[in-house]
Amino acid sequence: MMLLPAIMIALAALPVSGADPAPTVVQSDWGPFYARWTDVHDNTRTRALGPVYEKIETPENWQFQAVRPFHSLWDHEGDRVERREVLWPVAKASRRGDARSWRFLLTFGMNWDVNDPESRHRLWVLPFYFHGRDTKGEDYRAVFPLGGTLHEFFLWDEIRFVLFPLYVESRKNQMEAQTVLWPLLSRTEGPGIRRARFFPFYGYNEREGLGRKTFVMWPIWNQVEYTMPQNQGKGWILFPITGHLKLRDQESWWILPPLFRYHIGEEKNRLLGPWPFVQISEGATDKFYLWPLYGTKTIGTVQRDFYLWPLIWNERTEGPDTVKRRFTLVPFVQNFHETHAETEETESRYTKLWPFGSHLYHAEGPVRRTVFPDLNLFRGGPVERNYAPFWHLFVREQVGEKIDTEILWGMYRSIKRGEETRHRSLFPLVSWGREPEGRSFSLLKGLFGYERVESKKSWRFLYLFRFGDKEATQNED
Repeated sequence: MMLLPAIMIALAALPVSGADPAPTVVQSDWGPFYARWTDVHDNTRTRALGPVYEKIETPENWQFQAVRPFHSLWDHEGDRVERREVLWPVAKASRRGDARSWRFLLTFGMNWDVNDPESRHRLWVLPFYFHGRDTKGEDYRAVFPLGGTLHEFFLWDEIRFVLFPLYVESRKNQMEAQTVLWPLLSRTEGPGIRRARFFPFYGYNEREGLGRKTFVMWPIWNQVEYTMPQNQGKGWILFPITGHLKLRDQESWWILPPLFRYHIGEEKNRLLGPWPFVQISEGATDKFYLWPLYGTKTIGTVQRDFYLWPLIWNERTEGPDTVKRRFTLVPFVQNFHETHAETEETESRYTKLWPFGSHLYHAEGPVRRTVFPDLNLFRGGPVERNYAPFWHLFVREQVGEKIDTEILWGMYRSIKRGEETRHRSLFPLVSWGREPEGRSFSLLKGLFGYERVESKKSWRFLYLFRFGDKEATQNED
């Protein structure tokens, strides 16, 4: 690890000791070995050893560093925010203010205030060991399956267990539950809630103002009684023969449940027959499935379709200002398209033809990014930060009139800033540049070179010999 910074420093020094001068936007260009430039987003970008080392410094004081595939870090010292990944997905860590969190394989740690020794914290080694301190300052510890206490575990405030599944107690708000030989025997009580289960022989779930559900020899007999003032009624299912539900505003019939169901109501009508192959509904949700061949579902302003599930998906979402469309042919095609609701002009588009490449477009800028190949099955994320640059052999980025193009991690590099500033290089053969103050040219990184700064000219020969106007010669150093 200590060798890499030394190599970078040595390479960075080469332009000072006789390499070809570069336009202002490019501070150094040694192809895939070392390069430093200002990219189309006005970030200062440093690369070394192809995709292995990268550093990005943004005008907003964000900084990204990576030694791929071992380590990457996004951080903002002023806002005290950072995100670190080590051999992802092996380990990661993050910071936000005084809060810290980390993960190593299935071990998770979090501290809500590292400067407070009494702060809330946790250490979980799934699924075996848990300890920490909750929001009320109470400590907890558990060793699975022997016993202990867990606080703030998923949806529960507290869980106590002894020789799981022998005995478990759990609590959420004022609701408490006891389970013996989970999931066979259990009892739950709380404000307006009563549940009991002797699985699979008998069980009930009763909620005040809602109703009561009961099973006998589950799943053979299930019945329900709803007591809601706006929608009262009863229902039952004799599995796998038949069933019936009758409420004030809806009614359902089952034949060979869950294969065949017919439902009629004020808000929607529904037909399943046989489920899951045929599903039809009308009303609040419009749905027509001939699974797995074809399906369409509309809920409000969102429409989703599939063909040959799960291969082909199509989605359309209408918002107040934009219309978003998404098409996916798993895993080969991804297309996201956002247009203005009134003018139908494209605001953004992302297209990926896996594994060949991807293209991104934003109308604001406009911003364009084209990559070949693109082996990432998803868009962005840890794979993009830690691994994708290894297979990005061609990258072209554009913001307005600023254009950067790279092939083979900088073996060929083209940088354009409008019509006045250009830099092109084919390492190590040739490089040339143009900017408002002048021009430059170099063959074999200084075997022969030429530079003009305003009206001053200078030449370089055999790396060591320079001659020409004094001001232009001094500018090279």
